[in-house]
Amino acid sequence: MTSFLEIPAVPGSLRQMNRMTVLHLLRKFGPITKPALANYSRISRPTISKLVDELEEQGLAERVGVAAPTASGGKPGALYRFNAEGVQSAGVFLTVDTVRVALVNGNGRVLGRLERHLGLDRQPEPVLNVIVETLQDLLAALHMTLAQLLGIGVGVPGLTSFATGVVHFAPHFPQWHDVPVRDLLKAKLGIEVWVDNDCHVQALAERHFGAGQSCTDFATVESGIGVSAAFYLQDSLYRGVGETAGEIGHMTIQEDGPLCECGNRGCWETLAATTWMVEQAYQSEQVPWLPLPTRVRSEDGSLEKLAPDVINTLAHMIFRAAQEGQPEAIDLLRRHAMYFGIGLATIINTLNPQRIIIWGDSIKGDDLFLETVRDVVRQRAMRRPREMCTIVFSSFVQDVGVIGAASLVIDALFTHYQPLS
Repeated sequence: MTSFLEIPAVPGSLRQMNRMTVLHLLRKFGPITKPALANYSRISRPTISKLVDELEEQGLAERVGVAAPTASGGKPGALYRFNAEGVQSAGVFLTVDTVRVALVNGNGRVLGRLERHLGLDRQPEPVLNVIVETLQDLLAALHMTLAQLLGIGVGVPGLTSFATGVVHFAPHFPQWHDVPVRDLLKAKLGIEVWVDNDCHVQALAERHFGAGQSCTDFATVESGIGVSAAFYLQDSLYRGVGETAGEIGHMTIQEDGPLCECGNRGCWETLAATTWMVEQAYQSEQVPWLPLPTRVRSEDGSLEKLAPDVINTLAHMIFRAAQEGQPEAIDLLRRHAMYFGIGLATIINTLNPQRIIIWGDSIKGDDLFLETVRDVVRQRAMRRPREMCTIVFSSFVQDVGVIGAASLVIDALFTHYQPLS
């Protein structure tokens, strides 16, 4: 069977545009008949019939019954819809210390997942090999092959070009400079690959399957080892002229603040990431309940960096202690939420979104954190844009990254579609 993505078509060609139009109509209005598709699209019935038959053969459309008899007594037509359940793609989400891989269908349902920790060697080749091995192991466990996938989407933490699939800079992967991730993975796997920034793919997941489904303008903001964001503006993911939009964690909010991974000082993420809470705990003498690992102090007086998994574990413990009423933990959490809320107020004043969706392994579902953030925003954001914006946690318990990465593949089906007037 010929893969949809192997069919030769010049981007923007009439044939490609017609195919995109039919796919969109099947997705939006299905189940729908071929005559109805022709009426909606203004494409001739013979062309519609041929396109639908091709899409059905490729597994992208499915026949789901027949329409009710017409008043004129004509023969009822077959009903078709986009075959979301039959479309499978792989989503790969790279964090600072893990590779997460999942197989996802067109409805955003995870069919299987596998996670691997990265080794000490974080250079591109070893990391890409972990991605390939993890995907192959997951496919084997599900008794599937690469040939059954529509493609692979990858989310990477760093400055990433969606157009070229090149990771230009990744603060937590110092050896990564202008790495052609898309081409390297495509050469290793022999299948189509799409690559984007990690926050961008998480925003795609929210738009298609999460808390952003009803919004045309929203922001997603993550607090973890760092802080990053993505913006949906006028119902399109905003990437910027250089495709680097969203690195708001590196907005300076304190002139002589802590040194950031990017080389700057006082970046928002040095104060609003969960890493900040852990560093504050090291400076406090009031946290005997927190088992802080011993750290070596370097010649310049700075403490050695903690591994990401250690930071995450300690951050979880601080949040749990706050939930249990530990005063010092509550103070740390509130100060962390204050800095986070200051940045959200800036986003609200600048972009006027309908919604801000926040997530993070430690902060998710924490009512005290969300309440404090909302209080700070009420104090610092301008009234009109503030009243038009709701701040909510992500609706995803897990898998937002891999589902978003897989959404890159699904979106590729509809890239050249132009809405009908």
